Amino acid sequence: MDAKKKTLLAVLLGTAWLGVAVWEWETFKEPVRVPLAHVTGAAMGGRPVKDQSSGLRVNLEVLATARHLREATFTAPRNIFAVARPDGAVQAGSQAVQSAGAHQQAAQLLAQQSAVNELAQYRYLGFLRMGERRQKDVAVLSKNEEVVVVKVGDHVEDHLVLKAITPESVTIRDTGARIEQTLPLSEDVPAQP
Repeated sequence: MDAKKKTLLAVLLGTAWLGVAVWEWETFKEPVRVPLAHVTGAAMGGRPVKDQSSGLRVNLEVLATARHLREATFTAPRNIFAVARPDGAVQAGSQAVQSAGAHQQAAQLLAQQSAVNELAQYRYLGFLRMGERRQKDVAVLSKNEEVVVVKVGDHVEDHLVLKAITPESVTIRDTGARIEQTLPLSEDVPAQP
């Protein structure tokens, strides 16, 4: 299409839109304002309010019955979540959970204490640098008379993993008790046979 046809088409479309806009403007009506028919609450604007209180009644007998029900004594409801103990007594569910939690915490503390005692048996004797990178460092540990040579990520024992090696210390993690302990470089010189 050439420029003359495009201009003519644009003028025709603009005229059509202008015609639609004028037609809508002419047929537009203002919305009708009607007062609300069903209104409750305080009257506003000087409009009289109908007295609707004549239809309300209070049933005093029902209120009196409700008062007696409130004053009646009830027995404590039976706890359906109670856990029976071996001696035949019933232990409340929350008490059972608390006592089970206390037993679990005590067991966890014992496991952590034994893990700390086991980790305390290890001595960090030193490290060897096997390559240019620190990932190649090897730690030399001793437990009692046994010497262990491990790298980062190796298992010292089944549940003990070496996590980090520095010239000053090593970090060992007990995977069972989830405890990490840092062992400093040992100043003790092992006895020579």
